[in-house]
Amino acid sequence: MYKDSLDNFIIDGGSLQAGEVTLSEVIYDDQQNHAVVNGDFCDKPIAVIEDKINEIDAYISAKATREYIHPTFEKLKSAKLDQVNAWTAAKITGGFISSCTGSPVRYDSDRDTQNTVSSDLNTIYLSPEKFNENFPNGYPMRGYPENANIKQVYFLTKEQLLQWNVDLGLHRGTCKQNGWVKQAQVEEALSKEDLDAIILD
Repeated sequence: MYKDSLDNFIIDGGSLQAGEVTLSEVIYDDQQNHAVVNGDFCDKPIAVIEDKINEIDAYISAKATREYIHPTFEKLKSAKLDQVNAWTAAKITGGFISSCTGSPVRYDSDRDTQNTVSSDLNTIYLSPEKFNENFPNGYPMRGYPENANIKQVYFLTKEQLLQWNVDLGLHRGTCKQNGWVKQAQVEEALSKEDLDAIILD
């Protein structure tokens, strides 16, 4: 977990003095029955070494801080753009509101739902008579009614399904436009503080 020079060990807050022993090298493995201290095999546990092991997290943290390389501003911008793109994609697939049945309902908009409906709509456009044949009771779609947290099944007419698809497209377009605004803010940022001020809610 921690491996470094003696000088850096001291820089990281360690001490070479362990009781009566001045440490020059320690090889210690929790899975083994022995340790090597200053070139000599020793039976475990070794109290003075156990103390060092118990403090190891502090040395690891100090080493990480000492070796940390601050990312360039361009890398920070790139990371923020990745966050914006992920945020936009999550918004698109996170559900949308449609009033195609006359009342607002929150429907799923994940990729599987989008692909399934898109495929079915292609069939409907090519063979309109297939809709009634394949969906005599209407096209089944589940969604959350307004102010409810339990999904209900809605059987959409062909016209309602087409409106559902229009509403999905509008939702997708709005999400993309909001994402473009955030992307522009990232591109215009001049400092880390500017990037931190771009809120993805």
